[in-house]
Amino acid sequence: MKVELSDRALREMQRIDLSWRARASSPDAFLDELEKLVEWIESTGVIGPVYGAKAKRRVHRLLLEKSGYHLYLARKSEDLIVVVSIWSARRRRGPTL
Repeated sequence: MKVELSDRALREMQRIDLSWRARASSPDAFLDELEKLVEWIESTGVIGPVYGAKAKRRVHRLLLEKSGYHLYLARKSEDLIVVVSIWSARRRRGPTL
């Protein structure tokens, strides 16, 4: 199983990482947690529950518990999962997908 980041998710990851690195106590925490979750998805194929019944496409959501971000994922094929968006769980609403 392979996991890729969409262009949008890549931009969001970079923005979040810059913000996270400004926190001197744990500058690598966000990327470390993201990497571990991606490795887990690649080894298990689990992408979490379906998010949003009215969405235009079938999107799933998983939580990065320590950093407080959701990964929104879509299965593109049997062997490929794409991270569509990375969004703060604190926003109390999801991204436009």
